[in-house]
Amino acid sequence: MHTRLIINPTSGPADKPDLSTEIVDALHNQGIEVELCTTSPDEDGEGLAAEAAKAGAELVIVAGGDGTIEAVARGLMHTQTVLGIIPMGTRNNIAASLNIPNDLSQAIQTLVEGVRGRFDMGKANNQYFVEVVGVGLEATLFPCGDEVKEGIKKNYWAAFKSVFSGIQTFLQFKQHRLVLRLDGRRMRRLRILQVNICNSPRYGVQFALAPDAKMNDGKLDVVYIDNPSKWDHMRHFFKAMQGERLPHERLKTHRAAKIEIKSYPPLEVHADGQYLGVTPITVEVVPDALLICVPTPELLLKFADENNSYGLTEQAGSISTDRPSISV
Repeated sequence: MHTRLIINPTSGPADKPDLSTEIVDALHNQGIEVELCTTSPDEDGEGLAAEAAKAGAELVIVAGGDGTIEAVARGLMHTQTVLGIIPMGTRNNIAASLNIPNDLSQAIQTLVEGVRGRFDMGKANNQYFVEVVGVGLEATLFPCGDEVKEGIKKNYWAAFKSVFSGIQTFLQFKQHRLVLRLDGRRMRRLRILQVNICNSPRYGVQFALAPDAKMNDGKLDVVYIDNPSKWDHMRHFFKAMQGERLPHERLKTHRAAKIEIKSYPPLEVHADGQYLGVTPITVEVVPDALLICVPTPELLLKFADENNSYGLTEQAGSISTDRPSISV
């Protein structure tokens, strides 16, 4: 089988700066021979994946975090090349949404014994995404979040200043008037701080804003609080970080294949962390865009049993049958 492995060399634990040899050897031990490629500041993986598909690769395995997986997914859209995932990031939200375990041996076992299914992506104007579109406060805060992440790696004082700047932005941000149209049907006018349009159940700092979202149902989940206070908004996100839903009568979730948003004044927009400008924006599902290798229910039970036998209760919980189900 013609297989390409795309690795992000900056992913993985700090005490193991280069896992490429370990991953290649582990794949070899399972009978998978790969052509190794690495991402770089100038090549995020999208071009490498598209080139592999054009060259006839049957399987492209990506070893990296959510950003690298998203880039490779864009390169494989509407091809017959299967996407395999070895999670190596900080959050690994895409893998979690697909029930792919973080453990290296189990992720590779999924490549060998898993099933291949079609999964959706989303399109926001001309930008394709895997996880989420954020409209409003979250998109405005994203630069601060990136600065904090980089500051923690290099400069704690810069990280602290970014945190302070983010708090100021949050406190100064005002509600916006917004018109939401779902599948051509106009909703009433809303007053919101933020709207999220989710293809996957999880994103960001393990936010589960749309825990019932499925990546293969041909729909996107639209989540917002109508006329929220800042306290409502904070509670909403803290609950989402715990995998829970805020019990609030104005917290709304809708499903649609096409979402159109206009606001006054304009609101900033991001898709999977990439800044897209401001509203108005049109977001659409791209059904069956990707072939992805995922675990069978039997594999998930086997992994849970293995983890329990080793006493890894935290990891077992992360791949339990309570996680979002994926049918293929």
